[in-house]
Amino acid sequence: MSLRAYRAAPLLSSTRVDTVAIDALRSFLLQGSGDIRIYTANKLRRLYRSAEWRGQLGRLDSSMLSTLISIFGSLCIGTRETCAYDSPLLSRVQGEVDVGRRSYSSFVVNAASLKMQLGMVLTDSDRFWLMRVALAGAEALISSSCDQASQKQLAVLINRARNHYCAIRSHSFHPRVHVPYLQALLNTDDLRYVEILAKDMSYVLRTHRYCHPETLQVFYQLILKHGTTLSRRSREALVSSVWIRLQEAHRENLQSESSDATPGIDTYRPDHHPLDVSWVARYVSALLFQLLDCRSQHRHRSWFMEELFAVLSPSQELSQRWMAMTLVALFQSCSSIAITGSALLDDGPLEQLQSPAAACWQVIFGLATVEKLLKASAMSRPLPGRDSIRDILRALYGKWLQVANALTVPRDIACAVMASFFKLASIVHDSSLVEGCLALCDLGMLWGPSSFNNLANHSDHSNTFMSAQYVAALLRLHGPNTEMVLRTIDAISKDVQWQCGVLSTVVRELALTELELAMAVLDIAKKAGMAIDPGSFDALAVSFTRGGTLEQALRFLKDWKSQLSRESRDILMGAIALHIHDVKQDRSFPKILALVVDVIAGLYDSQSPPTHLRKRLEGLLLICCQHGRASEVVSVVCDITRNTPKYFLPTFFHGLCSTLLRHRQFKSAVKVLAVVKSLYPTIARQLLHMVANTATRAGATRVAEGFHGQLNRSTSLYLRYRAHFRLPSERRIPRNLLSLKLSSFLCNLSHKDPTFDYLFGELLKSGRVGAAKRIFARIAPIASPSRRTDLGNLLLHGISTQPTPRNRRRLRKLLSLIEDLTGQYGFQPDRVTVNIIIKAMISWRAMFDNVRLRALFNHLIRGGYPPGDYSSRTLPFESPSAGRPLVMEKIGLSSHVDFERHVRPLYRMFVKAFYVRGDVEAARRVAEILSVEEGRYKCVNAREREHDLDES
Repeated sequence: MSLRAYRAAPLLSSTRVDTVAIDALRSFLLQGSGDIRIYTANKLRRLYRSAEWRGQLGRLDSSMLSTLISIFGSLCIGTRETCAYDSPLLSRVQGEVDVGRRSYSSFVVNAASLKMQLGMVLTDSDRFWLMRVALAGAEALISSSCDQASQKQLAVLINRARNHYCAIRSHSFHPRVHVPYLQALLNTDDLRYVEILAKDMSYVLRTHRYCHPETLQVFYQLILKHGTTLSRRSREALVSSVWIRLQEAHRENLQSESSDATPGIDTYRPDHHPLDVSWVARYVSALLFQLLDCRSQHRHRSWFMEELFAVLSPSQELSQRWMAMTLVALFQSCSSIAITGSALLDDGPLEQLQSPAAACWQVIFGLATVEKLLKASAMSRPLPGRDSIRDILRALYGKWLQVANALTVPRDIACAVMASFFKLASIVHDSSLVEGCLALCDLGMLWGPSSFNNLANHSDHSNTFMSAQYVAALLRLHGPNTEMVLRTIDAISKDVQWQCGVLSTVVRELALTELELAMAVLDIAKKAGMAIDPGSFDALAVSFTRGGTLEQALRFLKDWKSQLSRESRDILMGAIALHIHDVKQDRSFPKILALVVDVIAGLYDSQSPPTHLRKRLEGLLLICCQHGRASEVVSVVCDITRNTPKYFLPTFFHGLCSTLLRHRQFKSAVKVLAVVKSLYPTIARQLLHMVANTATRAGATRVAEGFHGQLNRSTSLYLRYRAHFRLPSERRIPRNLLSLKLSSFLCNLSHKDPTFDYLFGELLKSGRVGAAKRIFARIAPIASPSRRTDLGNLLLHGISTQPTPRNRRRLRKLLSLIEDLTGQYGFQPDRVTVNIIIKAMISWRAMFDNVRLRALFNHLIRGGYPPGDYSSRTLPFESPSAGRPLVMEKIGLSSHVDFERHVRPLYRMFVKAFYVRGDVEAARRVAEILSVEEGRYKCVNAREREHDLDES
């Protein structure tokens, strides 16, 4: 070959590779081309750079470049959430991006610049991803300390993001388009960007038919954080945008009234939920920001619209309109008592000029905000900010007096406001405010015969709800008093049905926070012979799942199970099973267990529990069985299996039999065997042998004799052997006396018998090492290699656990025995053999200190044991070469490593050994390696299960 041809060969080869690169990139980006290969982001970028170097990017059209921008934009911001601008090819890109280590923002900008240089127009998708890339860079600067140069760069990025946002904001209403940009401007806390945010937010409020909750949250944060610093022009723009939305809602209201449309699905029905201030506040907020064509109807909708027009009309002062929007923002995102209280009580210059509509608005949203705050802090005792809440309530009550004198509020709304005053005043223990509200109700004719006559035209529960809140307030202030409650509701109305409704509402309201008072009201209704609504019982059941003592929940479930729905019973039963472990140390635990068994027996005597409750119910029954309730548990199991035969899984029956045998409940175990035999015959045979052997060893010969005709030959021989020598229970005589004739019995027993390993281990535990060796020598020639290895490991383990010899002599004896078994009988050591030898080495503390244990662990890692995040080259410990452990050449490390049988037991031994020797650092390092390997093992098992499911 000539020199010129030699030099040209690499160039031709490179050109051919680059051609393949651009073809591969086009094949990937061309949707529907049939290319289904999975690429990494770096691979795609290398293909792009290769084509760029050869000047072949002109072969990519506009859609291909947009797809590249979309893919790398998604990877740059580290999200794979669905959006209108996501590329369908993103699923074929493997891996995620660590934002803190690598970013593809420059690649996205480069691709967009190339598209503009080629004379192509940026699409909305391109501008969206360019905006998100710019916002990602701006957020990184906002979170860090910014100097003057960083401030300039931040201004450039925000300006770039705003240019792209303004180009696409009128084409898309998805929150992922608007919220990141608006939130980034809010996070700057710079007045310049906050003014821009107010301008863009007003555009969103004017143009969006539906304001997404995430967008509204940015709007509320803008009002609360920067409402006092915003310019008058920005506040006017925001309030005017809300006014435009309100006008459109009013026009639709007029159209719906003129068409006399029938109520739809969203139509308000009073019997669905009592009318309270929280509902009124949510409804008024929804009139401003819901879908303009999907607002629900209400009989007071016209009054709501009038109030909105009176408060938000441009003829009103800007301060009043801004105060109204601040109250809405406080209600939607209230944070603390101090912040909320100062905002609620701040009227500014309007305190003397405030209209009744504005005062009513302030009272309704103020009460709703305080209720929301108290609901969020319902579990905290004592209540935070009680004095501040009392001051807020009294100020709101003073404003409500002005509204009540004007007589402009509908009766239902007035009842809802008074009910809220009763509730909140009693929570903060302000009895004088409760008495003032009671006097106002009497003056306003909200109670008495005339009030019920006014309510006869429509079915409304406002009077009932207000009365219930007054009764609940009396209970909070004065405690449960039967005479007081009955006298109060009797003074309001003699209607028994109405009184039952009041007490049912009281139970529902108190069930949320005061369970003891709710149960007291339930007892009062029971003594008075009043029927409580079933929904109140369901509310109590749900409340018991969140709080209350376990004993109270069990007594409630036992006494009122007939009034509860099945779903509520199952939910409460699941919560009891989940929290039973928390009361094991209490003195009342035996009484609680007795209640648990009685409740389960009463609930599921004629019907079976749901399937989703199976696991918790099985655990609960096992706990009851462990604490002396075996016979009752077996009766419950029999009742449930009678209704649903295979409700319980085989693993539960195995655990139940083991628990019964461990507590010497042999007759109950026999009953369980009868149930299992009809359901799972294979499991029943295994349990039969377990029960027979355990009963025989424990001296329950009558129970064991009943199984003789059902057992296999080996177990029957063993039982006859014990009966022939009249051996009593193993708890009464030493184990070595029990094994006197066991060696001769094993000589006549096949090594394939399922009880052979157990009996062979019993022989070793009794100290009959010589007899065990002779039995192994007899079996080794006829056993398979794997069976020979298992029996040899069993022999080695039995010898290693003998009390004598110890340390050096024990280790020497084990190693010499391995050589004898390997040379004479063909024994093949495996990883279990390694674990046995290492356990013997670890027990020799004088020789194997923490330094040599570290060297031993390194040697195991080099021998093929899983290293976690380390490797055979990067070992977990730095041990000197002179500290190599002894007899390493005796241990074979060539067989397969199984995590369950080999790795986990061995690593746990090392963790314990290092802790015993005081080397906490080494113990934690081995524990970390074990944790990593457990995670990998679970992932492998999950993939195998998915593969099996796909094949099936």
